[in-house]
Amino acid sequence: GKPREAMRAAVAHTLFNVGGVILWLPFVGFLASTVASIGGGLPREIANAHTVFNIVNALVFIGFVPQFAALVEWLVKDRPEEEERVIRAKYLDRALLRTPSLALDRARLELLRMADRVRTMLAGVMPELLDGTRWSLADIEAMDDEVDALHGQIVKYLGDITTQRLDEGGSAELFGLIEATNDLEAIGDIIETNLVSLGLSRIEQGLSVSNETRAILTEFHGAVSEGLDLAMLALTQRNERAAKRVGNMKSEINSMERAAAAHQTERLLADAPDRIATYRLEIDVIANLKRIYYFSKRIAREAVPAEERLEI
Repeated sequence: GKPREAMRAAVAHTLFNVGGVILWLPFVGFLASTVASIGGGLPREIANAHTVFNIVNALVFIGFVPQFAALVEWLVKDRPEEEERVIRAKYLDRALLRTPSLALDRARLELLRMADRVRTMLAGVMPELLDGTRWSLADIEAMDDEVDALHGQIVKYLGDITTQRLDEGGSAELFGLIEATNDLEAIGDIIETNLVSLGLSRIEQGLSVSNETRAILTEFHGAVSEGLDLAMLALTQRNERAAKRVGNMKSEINSMERAAAAHQTERLLADAPDRIATYRLEIDVIANLKRIYYFSKRIAREAVPAEERLEI
C-alpha cells in the first residue's frame, strides 16, 4: 500500500545518504581541497561539496541498484493480505444467511468479539489516562481500529439478514443487535477520542492527579466497567436479570458522580497549582465515563421485552 511505499522511499533515501557518508570518509580532505580550489566563498563551497557528494554517490550506487532495491524490500517486507486487514470477522458465515435464526446467533458471537476489544480499551484507558505516556495512549487509541472494522462487518451482515423473511420476533432481535453494535462502537469512540485526548491533555499541561481523586475516578471507572460487562452478558445470553442490574446501577452511578463533584469542588477551592486545569480534567473524565454507562444501559435494554424496557 501507499504507506509501505513511502516507508521504502524513506529507508532508501536514508541508506543512500548514510552509505555515501561512509564512502566519502577517507576522502573528506580531498573533497574539501577540491571545492576550496574552485572558490566562490563559503556558501558556494558548501553547495559545490553537496553537488559533488550526490553526483559521485549516484555514479557509484547506480551499478548496484538491483541489490540496493532488494535490501530495501528485505528491510520493509510486504505483509500477506490477511495481515493488511485490521481484523476479519470470525463467526459471520454467509452460508447461514438463509437461516436467519442461526445467522443472528453468529452475529451475536461476533458482537461478543467486538465487545472484548472494547472491554480491553476501557480497562486500559484509566491507568494510561492518569499515568501513561503518549505512546501507551496511542496504543489504546489504535485498538479502536479493530472495533471499527468489526462494527462495519457486523452491521453489513445484519443488513444482509434483512433480505430474508423474518417473523416479528426475529425482526425485533435483528434491529436490537444493530443498535447494540452501534452503541458498542460509540463506546469505543468515546475512549479513543475523548478519554485518550484527556490523557494527552494531562501530559501536555503537566498535571498531577491527587491520590484521593485517583481513588474516586478508579472507583467510578470500575462501576462503569461492571455495567458494560453486565450489559454484554444480558445481550449475548438474553439474561434479563443482568439487564435489570445495569438499570438499577443508575442511582449508584449518580451517587458516585455527586460525591466526585463535591470532592472536585473542594479541590477547586484549595490553593493548589493548576487547580482549574485539574478540575476540568476530572469533571471531563467523569462525564465521559457516565456516557459510557449510558450506552451500556442502552445495550442492556435490548435483552428485555419491549414492555419492560422503561424499567431500565
